[in-house]
Amino acid sequence: MKKPNFKVGDKVFAKVKGYPPWPAHIVAENGKKFNVEFYGTKETGVIKIEDLSYYTKNKEKFQKPLKRKDYVDAFEQIEAAILEDGGDGDENPDTNDSISNISMNSSIPLNVSAKEKKTLKKDKLTTKSSDSNESISDKNEASQNEVETPASTPKDKKSTKRDRSVSGKPTEGSPAKKSARLSKPDEGSITSEENETMEAELATPVKKSPRNQKLKKEKEKDTDNEESSKAKEFEFVPIGSKTVENKEDLDKKEIQEKMEEKAESLDFKIGIVSEKYLKNNITYANHIKEFESIYKEKPVEPREDFISQVLPVKLPSGVMGGIKLHLNWPIKFTNEYERALYDETVATRVLDAKSKIFAGDMTIVNNHELFIPNIEQTAEDIKHSLYMKEIEAKKFRIDRLKLEADLVDLDVKIKNCLGLDKANPKEALGYLEKMCQIGFDDVMLKKHLHIVEMVRRLRKYVGNTKEWNMSDESLTEFSSQAEKVRAMAENVYAKFKKVVKLPENSTSFFDGFTELASQFRADCKDLDLTEAEVFVLCTEPRSRKAFLDRLEEKETEKENSSGVANNEQDTSINGTSEIPAEES
Repeated sequence: MKKPNFKVGDKVFAKVKGYPPWPAHIVAENGKKFNVEFYGTKETGVIKIEDLSYYTKNKEKFQKPLKRKDYVDAFEQIEAAILEDGGDGDENPDTNDSISNISMNSSIPLNVSAKEKKTLKKDKLTTKSSDSNESISDKNEASQNEVETPASTPKDKKSTKRDRSVSGKPTEGSPAKKSARLSKPDEGSITSEENETMEAELATPVKKSPRNQKLKKEKEKDTDNEESSKAKEFEFVPIGSKTVENKEDLDKKEIQEKMEEKAESLDFKIGIVSEKYLKNNITYANHIKEFESIYKEKPVEPREDFISQVLPVKLPSGVMGGIKLHLNWPIKFTNEYERALYDETVATRVLDAKSKIFAGDMTIVNNHELFIPNIEQTAEDIKHSLYMKEIEAKKFRIDRLKLEADLVDLDVKIKNCLGLDKANPKEALGYLEKMCQIGFDDVMLKKHLHIVEMVRRLRKYVGNTKEWNMSDESLTEFSSQAEKVRAMAENVYAKFKKVVKLPENSTSFFDGFTELASQFRADCKDLDLTEAEVFVLCTEPRSRKAFLDRLEEKETEKENSSGVANNEQDTSINGTSEIPAEES
């Protein structure tokens, strides 16, 4: 199958290990990979082409019933962007470029139970041995009767989608997907290899044997009860409750909520955090207390939250347990100040619990509200996982800063091409085209207001022709190139407008953006940031991410200047401390 021709601006699903396919848009090409910005979180990443899929034709397949705010926001934002741009950029909307190997046209529905699948498979193997001279119409009828299962009515369509994640292919974050240790393998799941085998078997001509005729009569006899069978197939019965004989006996809204909770429980996975992460949260909370009024007006910044986030601890038995961060779920806050104080409270409690465990004043056994007694990972696995996560985060920052450096470099080259003494508009046009292709963001532009101002002026560029004494032929050629420069400058400026979100009271783009850039500089000054610290900013100076990035930079500088041993440096990069002997 021909690979899709992705390009800058396309709206896609991007797959990152450990997460479900996430709505994103391509901001730049990066060799054989693509730089993308994820909707909802506004984080960036470098993604291989095989891990990208166009959004529109894969939405039904990849969208999961999750309630995470950033996940829900991601779908709202990408839908709005597609509506505004008139599409997701797919030049071949009828061609399937899915990154998933799940067959949506499989002959075995994903919501069939394990017992039914075994029965169906057995029946198909039986029909395979029948006479192959049956007519095509009889073959199709027999095949349909062999695999037919109750289908959902229109009003049950949403419930059917939920059931797929409950009894069929495990969802992205499910125990069966992440680790077999958390639950037994799903007996109802079916591999793509089994699907292909079954599809081949169904393609074999089938003769109506007496047994098949009997099955057909029995199914026709049960036709009158089809509706009640459908309801029973998809009804949700909470554990410990009495069996419900009819779906109408339960409130429809209650059933939907129960099934959503069940689907979300399958997204269970262990989220490992480090001591450094918790200590940084305490430091951040102390910081925002100095600017309480500001952070009470700021919305909650996205975080990587899981219901099962833990701080790993090594128990006397040698097993790695985990101290839970979140004792109540879900967690909701109205502003960044409240969330930061919550994180501080969590960090203090968890670090105190770890100290008590090491001192022998607290035990994990039979205390499942606060601890996970066995997270099925070794200390080395945890150390490596945190190390790779830290490396990936640094790589994202470096890639972003490289894009910003390219943007500044193009600004300098364009100015050099369009001087007052001489001009090369054709070369400047090429640099403007490259600038339009770069995946810049509003923070880059706020740091470099002069770039926006330069492009704004180029929209009216005519050159210094009166001083250049040009011939008529040269003047005609220059005028043609200058017109192209003006047109491309308009395109770049339009992209500036699309990237930057202006205050509501702005009367013009440039005035509103100048106000934002001034506020950006004022925040940097208020926080006493050095020019070097401003230079490496990848987000707003008052954001949590910017604060944590500064902590990381200061810690790295401190370690380098003090000549810490290599093994201790590795420990710091991992974001966790080595497990002392006395912990065992």
